Amino acid sequence: MRQLLIFSSALVLFGSCDLGTGRIIRGVNELMNSLESEYLSDTRTEYWNLSLRSDSGSFSVRGELVSEAAYQALDEALKEQFPEVENQVLLLTHDSVTPIVNGLVNNSVIHLRAQPSSKTEMVTQALLGSPVRILKEEGSKALVQIPSGYIGWVNVPEVQRLDPEGLARYRDAAKIIYHEQYGTVFNEPDETSLPVADIVIGCVLEADSASGAFLQVRYPDGRTGWVRKEACLPVEEIFYMGPTREGLVETALTFHGIPYLWGGTSSKAIDCSGLITNVYFMNGIHLPRDADQQTLVGREISTLFSPEGLEQGDLLFFGRRATETEEEDVTHVAMYIGDGNYIHSAGYRERVSINSMDSLSEGFIEHYPEIFIRTVRILGESGSGFGPIPENRMYSAIIPSER
Repeated sequence: MRQLLIFSSALVLFGSCDLGTGRIIRGVNELMNSLESEYLSDTRTEYWNLSLRSDSGSFSVRGELVSEAAYQALDEALKEQFPEVENQVLLLTHDSVTPIVNGLVNNSVIHLRAQPSSKTEMVTQALLGSPVRILKEEGSKALVQIPSGYIGWVNVPEVQRLDPEGLARYRDAAKIIYHEQYGTVFNEPDETSLPVADIVIGCVLEADSASGAFLQVRYPDGRTGWVRKEACLPVEEIFYMGPTREGLVETALTFHGIPYLWGGTSSKAIDCSGLITNVYFMNGIHLPRDADQQTLVGREISTLFSPEGLEQGDLLFFGRRATETEEEDVTHVAMYIGDGNYIHSAGYRERVSINSMDSLSEGFIEHYPEIFIRTVRILGESGSGFGPIPENRMYSAIIPSER
């Protein structure tokens, strides 16, 4: 769907130097460039910020990485080729002491941005109660990784940090998931009371007590509020759901008419692959975030733009087919809902809409057959990169080991 360079290696220029110093500068920078090309294949899910530094004649490589494989490759190469250069790179991943989840999203929807500035591009979003890995903080901003693997910058108060004890308590606590498109958390069990915050489909909160038609919920930062019982489900009913084609279509149709937003993954506004991940998530399946990632999972059904042999829930992918001179470029995804129709969040329509594969239908989009790439089936298939929500390593950290 999009290719975004979050950070690249920082190459530090030094002044005049002798031949030995020049060899180190050229060699280490070439090594970092080579490793960046090898390990920074997907900048959406990797963080790379390295530089070569000189201090009183001694050299060191400094910065931060997320990839353990990249760190090990760098460390081994430096020891073998440049033993005089110290490896001072910080690995921003979990270890045996710190769990992979050390925070929770604390607002209904938060924006992950390309850089630690609210003026930079929004790369994706995360929903209330979602587990996150807080990689580091810089002033008022935090670099986080979410269950899809995406990495981006958020405002520090938007994520609530958890220590191992807090994570264990949250994992074992009763939790609800909001299953209506949009709603309000109230200060009292009364819709005329002061709103605490808004809430959207897919948000997760701890459940406390009940009062009449309302359920008291608790935010990661300790705030409490009240939501309508009928808008909530025990989180296990979604996370351990056995998905059906009918359920996928029913969920998808509730998004109809919601505005399009590049990078959006919530029912406030959403992009094409955000719609698909939401629909499948609310039916118990965790999918990759973007269309070009989604097209690589499941099973290919057809490369023809035709409803023949399709089933509800199948995914239709669009973009540029591979040629002898160009690689495939998947830029759009839709979901088949039956009777030759599909639902998608289309930028040109600026909203989630239903269109047809029938050229005689009013809902037919003339250029779509030309840019169609393939249909992929998820339901009933197996493989890597997707599966039941509890199999996601970050969601598994907030779900009791026994249902």
